[in-house]
Amino acid sequence: MTSTEIQQVSELIAFHPPIAIGCVCIFMYIRSRFLQSKSQEVVLTKKIST
Repeated sequence: MTSTEIQQVSELIAFHPPIAIGCVCIFMYIRSRFLQSKSQEVVLTKKIST
């Protein structure tokens, strides 16, 4: 490998963690919204059945 190729690979490796962290944050946000909507459905179902 040339020094240019090594530099490009190191830049790609350094760029990857922020993208992974961003994807995890987006996933956790979507998951929390999904769980929040499910918990509201459960509360509404309990209110209707009582």
